Order: sequence, then C-alpha cells, then structure tokens
Amino acid sequence: MAQTTILITGSNQGIGYEVAKQLLSHPNTHILLCSRDKSNGQTAASTLDPTLSRVDPITLDVTDDTSIAAAAEYVQQKYGKLDILINNAGINQEVEYMKEKVKTLPPGSNPLLDIHPSGEDLRNLYRRTYEVNVFGAGAVTESFIPLLSNSARPNIIFVSSHTGSLTLAETGSTTFQGRQVGEAKFKLPSFPIYRSSKAALDMLLLHYANRFGAKGWRVNGACPNLTATKFSGGMGRPASESAVNIVKLCFLGDEVKDGVNGVLSDEEGVVPW
Repeated sequence: MAQTTILITGSNQGIGYEVAKQLLSHPNTHILLCSRDKSNGQTAASTLDPTLSRVDPITLDVTDDTSIAAAAEYVQQKYGKLDILINNAGINQEVEYMKEKVKTLPPGSNPLLDIHPSGEDLRNLYRRTYEVNVFGAGAVTESFIPLLSNSARPNIIFVSSHTGSLTLAETGSTTFQGRQVGEAKFKLPSFPIYRSSKAALDMLLLHYANRFGAKGWRVNGACPNLTATKFSGGMGRPASESAVNIVKLCFLGDEVKDGVNGVLSDEEGVVPW
C-alpha cells in the first residue's frame, strides 16, 4: 500500500499533536509535523517517533509567505506529493486580552459580556487572529494545491469550530438532522473576533469544496469542541477526544457514496453552517 503523506499545521502541541499521534496508529501514514518554531517541532516529532522514520518536522509559520513557500518546496523535493492537508493552526487572541482586562472589572462582572476591545486594541486583535485563522489557512492551502493535485485522493481538512456556526449563534442549541447540536451559550455575544474568523474559514472550506469536488477531492471541516490545551487555557475536554473526528475525515472513501465533501462536522454528525 502506498504511503499516505499528511501535513498538519500547528501540530507541535494541542489538538494538532494529538491528531498526528492518532494518525500514526494507522499503517502507511507519514506525518509532516509543522511548527513555526523549529526546536519545538523537532522535540514534538522526536517524542512521537524517536526514529523520525514516519514523522518529519517542518518549520512552517502560516503568517509568513516565505516560510510557506519554503515548506512547499521542501515537500515537493522530498515527497513530490501531498495526500492530506490539515489546516489546524489557530489562535484566540481575545482570551489573552480578557485575562489582562478582567483584573479591572468590578465584582460580579461577566468577562465574556463586559469586556469589549476598542480602538487600536480591537484592530490589532482582528489582524492577528485573521492572519492565522483565515489568511494563513488560505495561503497554505493555495501553496499546497499543486502537491495535492499529485495525490490519487486529495483531502483538505479545515479545523473550524461550533462557535463559528451562524445557525448556532442565532439559535443556540438546535435540532439538526435528527440530533441536538450546540449549546445555549453559543448564542451569547462573546468572542466576536475568534468566532467571525471561524465563520470566514468555513467559507474558505466551501470555496475549495466547490472548486475541487467535481475532481474527486475531499474538502471538509471539523469542529473539535472546547479542548484542554494551551490555546484554551486548559479548559475543555482532552485533546485525544477532540482529535477523533479530524482523524476520521482523513480516511474517507474513494467513491462519492463512501465519503463526503463540503461538510462541517463533529464526531457525532453534521454541524450546521
């Protein structure tokens, strides 16, 4: 069986690292573990595979076009193709901002509802968040399309979020395709920068699904749920649980009836846009 080459952005820690770990349990998978910090990437790769025979650490900063181009050139020279691209790198700058501002709130305040960045702070938060979550994902995807085109079964996965769903933002919890999806908290007017970036990412997902679906590509999005990582400040469920659906999306079938394209999902089913 041919080797399946899988590139994961932002995978030296958190969900991306756990996805890489679980993918190694599948035969013939080869992980391109991407990190913007070379040392962190090498440490993570060596921890997953001390021989580095199935994990290749690659320095890739999704906000740096030179870094993206260098990574694509490296993959081209060494592998000649890419089978699966997982756009996992993401940030939530509002969390860090709130940690500082919450110290100034009066007792009984709700940080989610009572902290509203403005002026230069607001603009900078939008810029930094979108640079990674949207612009970075788009730039990486475009740069690796030629390598994905060399695969027998190209697959792109965007790591999105329930909190980016417009439907859940409007309704909170809702019945969708026979199951209860979402929670009432999704209707709260919270984290507008992060949530809007994930909604924008979903549009990128649909763009590429429509662009390449007729050619047999698989392009889908995964909603991992709140996960206990550095990203979330340790709140949420284990990364091992949040990685499950992302790994599942890596192994969709060749035939249309065996797979899906242009769908946002979690491990229980489809998530509404």
